[in-house]
Amino acid sequence: LACGLAILIAGSVQLLRIKHNDTSTLAVGDSAQLSTVTVTVLSDTVQDGQVHVVARIALAATASSPLHDLVRGWSLLSGGLKKPVAALASTGGAGTLCAGRSVAPGASQQCEVTFAVAPTKHGTTVVSFDFVGQQATWSLGL
Repeated sequence: LACGLAILIAGSVQLLRIKHNDTSTLAVGDSAQLSTVTVTVLSDTVQDGQVHVVARIALAATASSPLHDLVRGWSLLSGGLKKPVAALASTGGAGTLCAGRSVAPGASQQCEVTFAVAPTKHGTTVVSFDFVGQQATWSLGL
């Protein structure tokens, strides 16, 4: 009886945690505010077996320092597998890779993030951006 009660209490606590953790998947074109950074996924394409995501990353004027290497924090989830960003030369799209680029406080940059994997035909392909413990996720229309 005590064990069953403990399981019931633990399940209730977990449901409350899930309820208050409002995570939603954004669409291409939507923006997400993560602390002092605003990220907008502008477009997504598949070219030569790679996923290319063009994004605009803006840093608030109140930020204390520039944001360096704009490729940090990105990942792709396709077919249940998480894929890191590819270290590849640009092959099209925006033409400017996010790797090695910075954005100063009060400014924004538009750049391309490339993943060296084709999206799977099974399930949804999403891209996410993590910044200071916060995450935004976009559903790609691939």
